[in-house]
Amino acid sequence: MTLKAECKPITAITEIISEDQLEAIYRPISSQLSQVEEEVARACSEMEPTGSSSYLLQAGGKRIRPALVLLSSLYGCGPVPEVIRLAAAVEILHLATLVHDDLIDCSDNRRGNPTINRTWGGNAAILTGDYLYALFLEHTAGFNRSILASLAGSLKNMVQAELLQLQLLYNCDLSEKDYVVRTYLKAGSFLSCCCRLGAELAEAPEKSLRALERYGCFMGISFQIKDDLLDFQGDEKHLGKPVAQDLKQGVLTLPVIYTLKNSHKRHEIRTLIENKEFSSTTLQFIIRELEYCGALSYTSRMAERYAHLAGRALATLPDIKARQSLEALLNFILTREL
Repeated sequence: MTLKAECKPITAITEIISEDQLEAIYRPISSQLSQVEEEVARACSEMEPTGSSSYLLQAGGKRIRPALVLLSSLYGCGPVPEVIRLAAAVEILHLATLVHDDLIDCSDNRRGNPTINRTWGGNAAILTGDYLYALFLEHTAGFNRSILASLAGSLKNMVQAELLQLQLLYNCDLSEKDYVVRTYLKAGSFLSCCCRLGAELAEAPEKSLRALERYGCFMGISFQIKDDLLDFQGDEKHLGKPVAQDLKQGVLTLPVIYTLKNSHKRHEIRTLIENKEFSSTTLQFIIRELEYCGALSYTSRMAERYAHLAGRALATLPDIKARQSLEALLNFILTREL
């Protein structure tokens, strides 16, 4: 599967979809998504001794991964019990990765709430994440070898993305290709897996499986690019986490990679990054230069281009309510503000 974005004009998306409007997008699967919510809540409540249950229920946020599983199943026989079980499993896996990511990143807040590592310490975060991985395995027990292999491959890709990130901290020689590959491993692979497996368990035709797999891949890349853009565009109170957090930790994302290649002040910025000079004044200087040299607008266009590729994959599928919801999700990821 090629990951290269086609450089074609993208129709501007002006309709901003709030998180409240996700309820409308998820309407074709609202009943089944409620069942998933209940199952995830039940699983999280088993960790009540750590006091982390309420945090976990809020941490996942948008429930995009289980929604993709359920919506994709509508191209087959629909969200049968096995599909619902898989949807709960992928959300539990997502929560596990968030808990460990917060610990690795030394994050104090997620979505405006204190993280587990901040409140209860690193050991509690490690054990909570491990427990969630065990719950994920429990929920996937009984699926066939192909399903398990796909899930394992996606998890392996996510871990590989984190390892690459650690190896390349403060590396100012990163290329855009390096970034896209890492983004695919981090996000595209998992969302692609969610789409394909939801359809596969519902016995959708192979043509639909391939189209949904491509949709999930490109949607995931677009989602992550937008995330990396928001890291520089938002404010800490609105985002629920510090601005430019990735840069301060040495993680170079697309806006910075573009700036290091195109800005007239790229040598100065490179020196600041390599010397880990991230005072408030320094960060303000870098963020201003990201905007001035066009890095932020370029990153926004790249998020749109990958969303465009996802939309092209959808266009090959029958125009049912599931497709309309999947198209609306593309609008959501491009216009969201957190």
